[in-house]
Amino acid sequence: MREKGKWLIRIAVTGILFLLLSGKAYAVSQRALYAGCPSRCGARVTARWKDNTMVLSLPGCWDLTQITLEMECTEVLLLGKEQIRAVPGEPVDLSGIKDQTVVVRNGQGQDRGYLLIMQGSEIPALFLEVDRKQLSDVNSSKKHRITEGRAVYEEADGSVSYDGALEQLRCRGNNTFLYSKKPYQLKLAEKASLSGMGKGKTWVLLANWVDVSLLRNQIMLDLSREAGLKNAAGCVQADVWINGIYNGLYLMTEKIQIGKGRIDITNLEKATEKVNPEPFDAGTLRQGRAEGVPLMRSYPSVADPEDITGGYIFTVEKYARLRDYQLPGFRTKKELSIRIKEPTCPSRGQAEYLAGRISEMQQAVMAADGINPTTGKTYGEYLDVTSFAQKLLIEDFCKNYDLAGGSQFMYKDSDLVDPLIYAGPAWDYDLSFGNMKDRGVTTDTPYVTTYRRNANLYWLLYQHEAFRELTGLIWQRDFRPLAEVLLGTREAKPGGIVRSLDGYKERISASAQMNAKRWGVSDKATKKEAGVNFDRAVEYLRTWITERTAWMNGYYTTEQVTDAD
Repeated sequence: MREKGKWLIRIAVTGILFLLLSGKAYAVSQRALYAGCPSRCGARVTARWKDNTMVLSLPGCWDLTQITLEMECTEVLLLGKEQIRAVPGEPVDLSGIKDQTVVVRNGQGQDRGYLLIMQGSEIPALFLEVDRKQLSDVNSSKKHRITEGRAVYEEADGSVSYDGALEQLRCRGNNTFLYSKKPYQLKLAEKASLSGMGKGKTWVLLANWVDVSLLRNQIMLDLSREAGLKNAAGCVQADVWINGIYNGLYLMTEKIQIGKGRIDITNLEKATEKVNPEPFDAGTLRQGRAEGVPLMRSYPSVADPEDITGGYIFTVEKYARLRDYQLPGFRTKKELSIRIKEPTCPSRGQAEYLAGRISEMQQAVMAADGINPTTGKTYGEYLDVTSFAQKLLIEDFCKNYDLAGGSQFMYKDSDLVDPLIYAGPAWDYDLSFGNMKDRGVTTDTPYVTTYRRNANLYWLLYQHEAFRELTGLIWQRDFRPLAEVLLGTREAKPGGIVRSLDGYKERISASAQMNAKRWGVSDKATKKEAGVNFDRAVEYLRTWITERTAWMNGYYTTEQVTDAD
């Protein structure tokens, strides 16, 4: 047994020596490698170690011929076979070794590992600096908030749109929060206009983890804006670094909220806070019932201002989610579940008012003649018909997986300004365009109108001939030309938002590769061919949109059939 033990030790030692002498397999001290670009915003990024390789992800707007490199405890670095000399604080030209894995040595010739330099697309870059422990807490629970830090937003041309304090960072999303690449919401200390979007403090970073093309959300948000949906959210693709480490390619969007540059309607939340004691305390969310409303959750201790008719932002919620979670909102007698988003703490009076208005609207839409039998009002006196027709086409064109609820936004201003309910803004399209295998995959069938339930306002509206005719007109006039731009068969309008799919792809291609190196490829795109890699994902998207557009052109015509099937 003793001889056998010696034999095993010899084998182990031999294996270790082999690893030490066999190139990449040797272990090195994983020291931090920092990079900067003096001609830009002054931000510094850090290489991420993977095995014995440092993956250095650089913004696309940085000049690769003017990069500074610094490794802790090392004065000079020698890069690759050419032994490119990098001295701390002095710019070095790295363009010749981009996308190559090269050996790194210090000035004495000692190995420091391998280096892979990647550079993103020429798109904006966002740099966030926060407490590392708090970041770990935020990534593990949506209950946590980071309440201080720094943010720098560098535009694609290298100009800086924001350099200042970060007031809040938190995770967001439902299922998307469960994935490794986290989505975030951030709040700047001061309002800023980023990439030409409206000034605001609060911004959303969509991770698009399940969408390997990384384009679905941007395409639909851009399309909704150019098609004329009121208060549509602006968006831009941006690379994000947190504490110097590349965190991936995100879609930065305006937050759906009441305010100038966002949804510009009466701010009922501010009006409510003014008539309540300071500091504002909403008390406890209470559940109850109201006339014709079997489920209602509100804050009864909140006092009301004189006018509680608006503004509101709300979403159609999934039945089970409103049932199982403590969310402010209500369910109508006809089983339409509504979650109130703003005011964030609706009073009992506000919840009752909105529930009554929504119930009346639903009854008018459900009526065969489109008239509420009690009030005598048509559905057009309750809702903005054009926005609902636009939103139906948006959802049907891409076969949005989340049509059933959760991201179906609506809003309403004060009756003193505008009494109608509006559909939108468009939101949440990472599961669309046929990338889920259990529904919404085929390109040649109706989608929105197949969900025949009282909670589907689009289906209810589509029973009315006038509404069907309007959807046909809007598709042919507004949406069809944009679909053709997307497919490259029509030139984009001067100053237009929507571009060709090739244009979208080219715009983010380098960053998509950098993102894949950081996170790999999601296995949550359950339609396999929709998510093999970036290039194939975009081609799947192209084929699907081509077929879907052809079907929509034949189905949504200016001479709609009277049969709502």
